[in-house]
Amino acid sequence: MRPYALGAVPAPLLLLTGMVSLQFGSAFAKRLFEQTGPTGATLLRLLIAAALLCLLSRPAPRLLRTHWRLLLPYGAVFAVMQFSFYEATSRLPLGVVVTLEFSGPLLLAALTSRRALDRLRVALAGLGLLALGGTKGMDDPVGLAASLLTGAALTGYILLGARVGRAVPGGSGLALGLTVAAVLALPTAPVLGLPSPDVLLDPGVLAAALAVAVLTTVVPFSLEFAALRRMPPRVFAVLSTVEPVIAALVGLALLGERLSWLQWAAVLCVVGAAVGTGRAAAGTPTEAGPPDTSTAPSDRSPSRKNGVHS
Repeated sequence: MRPYALGAVPAPLLLLTGMVSLQFGSAFAKRLFEQTGPTGATLLRLLIAAALLCLLSRPAPRLLRTHWRLLLPYGAVFAVMQFSFYEATSRLPLGVVVTLEFSGPLLLAALTSRRALDRLRVALAGLGLLALGGTKGMDDPVGLAASLLTGAALTGYILLGARVGRAVPGGSGLALGLTVAAVLALPTAPVLGLPSPDVLLDPGVLAAALAVAVLTTVVPFSLEFAALRRMPPRVFAVLSTVEPVIAALVGLALLGERLSWLQWAAVLCVVGAAVGTGRAAAGTPTEAGPPDTSTAPSDRSPSRKNGVHS
């Protein structure tokens, strides 16, 4: 996308479009599971997305040699986050998984805040998560565990991503981190279970995996990078909290995943807590400047750049 074309689009619209693209890509990935399983889809997505981002950002090889102690755990957390997210979405509705994914960043917000109001917000989110876990169709312990593992990995991604963003210039940190994740995934995926090479190398499967990689990586990264150069931190923090709602709506539209009224109430509880936490974080002195665009996320959401939510 050309910069001058994106400059004519309001920044909030760019950000929301990036989130919609991310969730559409996640929904398409669920369809890919029928052929590759979640592990195969994760491996293909990591390999293709790493190649695409390296082509776009062209990171210098010396950066990997210089910062390998930081990029190795960053890539490892990245890989865990992707494997657990796809495993969770293969078992539970997309909107539910993204909502549960909030647990890690919200817990981080509670632990790092000294304000009682922030702890109350996290308690509200906790009630929503408990209500969500007790609803019909949530009796898959592996899916629930994978969702919570995604939230924990996302918390590590946030903490390490801030350090990578300061140490590695431009978009090279994301490209190198994703490359490390892809390399680590190569020996890990066969242990978790892969289909035959004939399935993974099928032209139709590769085309679908390419579409998933573009929708979940290239498009969100490009749109969010352009948006965050012009968006006030407070607007960014608040808009980024609507991702569970977007995920639930995309799951309904593309996958026929219907949530009960109690599940919707739980989603809105978590979103409400995240809105308050995001507004508070955006108003602190450390968030006075524009968010760091060098740690753009690959799978889930623009809010990962400043640790507001997943």
